[in-house]
Amino acid sequence: MQITTYTNFRQQLKSYLDKVRNSHTPLFVTSANGEDVVVLAKSDYESMEETFYLLKSPKNALRLLQGIENYEKGLGKERNLIEE
Repeated sequence: MQITTYTNFRQQLKSYLDKVRNSHTPLFVTSANGEDVVVLAKSDYESMEETFYLLKSPKNALRLLQGIENYEKGLGKERNLIEE
């Protein structure tokens, strides 16, 4: 996790954005006068949105979590993809 102030963020914008993009680590930008903000790489944001969408349905969330649990217990099966 990276943390900086608004002032440092403004002064080193390109450097901070490059670090966020390359490290896939969020940047927390703190403010003395208002709410802090978080800067994320677009791909990380899109991944979070997809996860939220998939977990929005309680039934789907349970199915996914059970699948992860089974995988971690070694119950996963390797399968080949069918290309058409």
